[in-house]
Amino acid sequence: MQIKHLLLGVVFAIIWSSAFPSAKVAVQYAPPFFILFLRFFFSGLLAVAIAKALGQKISFYKKDWLSIVSFGVLQNSIYLGLIFLAVTKIEANVSVIVASILPLTVALFSWLFFNSKISILGIAGLLLGFSGVLVIMYQRAQSGSELIGIFLCFIALLATTIATLILSKINIKKENVLMIVGLQMIVGCITLLPFSYFFEDWIIKWHVNFVLTFTYLSLFPGIIAPLIWFYLQKEIGTVRFSSFHFLNPIFGVFLSFLLLSEKISFFDFIGIAVVTIGLYLVQIAKSGSVTDHNDKNSSKI
Repeated sequence: MQIKHLLLGVVFAIIWSSAFPSAKVAVQYAPPFFILFLRFFFSGLLAVAIAKALGQKISFYKKDWLSIVSFGVLQNSIYLGLIFLAVTKIEANVSVIVASILPLTVALFSWLFFNSKISILGIAGLLLGFSGVLVIMYQRAQSGSELIGIFLCFIALLATTIATLILSKINIKKENVLMIVGLQMIVGCITLLPFSYFFEDWIIKWHVNFVLTFTYLSLFPGIIAPLIWFYLQKEIGTVRFSSFHFLNPIFGVFLSFLLLSEKISFFDFIGIAVVTIGLYLVQIAKSGSVTDHNDKNSSKI
């Protein structure tokens, strides 16, 4: 892996992790679906406009359009919609810990539904990772965390798992990455609009914190992080890219503590360590037994 890919992966992990505490701040000033609708509207139009200015065209095969729309609904409307709704009920560090096990659920779904082979080391990583989440979730439930918020996070995790698998089917080219990013955000904007209109009051409590947070969410998690995601998926493949998710529990919990003063318990540290080890074992199992899917289309994990 080249140094530039490594640095981009770390930047992605930081931005991706920061989105959770940022969402927690934003929902204090406006309804969650309305915030996302506005974010996708501005980010999507900006991305498409820049893409057009760079000469990128809205020209895809029918199957690619289906993948872009499916990804936009699953990743933006369902995943982010439920995460933003969840952080109105739970702490941001809980949501980022659940979301961080994405590589484990992708590996599990690939094994269950796509006939991917999985080694003993991979199984050990899956079991460790899920057990670490259970440790964290159990003590959170015992201390009074909202179970509905945790449930929403797991439904969101299911959606982003499917979206990640769909992403590998999209014909991503360097010359149209920004256009794809903009289009899938517009899909999220359109599909979230009716839910926000009928179930939320469009009221914003204007404050400098909201303006700064909304701007950050729109530009960094909104445009820059997906650009890095799509780019690295193409450059280094899904297997290697997924390794950067190891950093999400660490960055996410630290940023939640730094920005929101959310407390971290001893069980949180244990759970995060177990999850990280589980993610590492799954990645080692993948790297040791598979040529990247994007390179050889192998199915062994």
